[in-house]
Amino acid sequence: MSSREDIERTLRDAYAARQRGDLDALGGIFAPHARFQMAGSNVSPVAALAEGAEQYRPLLAGMMKTFEVLDHKIVSMLIDGSKAAVQWRAKIRSAVTGETVETDLFDLIELEGGRIKSFFEFCDTALAARMMKQ
Repeated sequence: MSSREDIERTLRDAYAARQRGDLDALGGIFAPHARFQMAGSNVSPVAALAEGAEQYRPLLAGMMKTFEVLDHKIVSMLIDGSKAAVQWRAKIRSAVTGETVETDLFDLIELEGGRIKSFFEFCDTALAARMMKQ
């Protein structure tokens, strides 16, 4: 089992890779069999579920291409064993519309063997969908 410090470092590395748009670094932090889910209604273009690298890598690549993360700040991070809950805030810029908004997101994460096994993200899907429309 990883220590709390190891888990926090892994999560901070994941958020930093996301902010840089570094898919290879981010993909290396996720386990090959990981599950990535964006919570939301199935009518939202942002809501998604991906299982395994062959599904989550293209999803993450698309997210990074569409939404640039600026001024990322972790508001709170709670770690209990191999699970974590992270509230974060950032300015998000849409590559589609150019719109920039400040928003909060919430992630539930589980690690296994030092890598992310499950990542479940909650965001304002209506806001994200609006930012995707020209």
